[in-house]
Amino acid sequence: MMETYEQQTKDSNIIFTQITSADFTLDEAKRAIVMLYIPDMSVSRAGISHALKRLEQYYEREGG
Repeated sequence: MMETYEQQTKDSNIIFTQITSADFTLDEAKRAIVMLYIPDMSVSRAGISHALKRLEQYYEREGG
């Protein structure tokens, strides 16, 4: 299945918002993504990858 840029962006935004709304460390956030989003075939793989990169930058800035 070909993922559109819009789908990737939408998925990344959903994941990023949900994870940063919780009180996770970066390691916990990564585990949550593996458990919640990777098995869900309706979520684009590129969106997950993009969200992970954004989360790493976010946690680096936040010091956690």
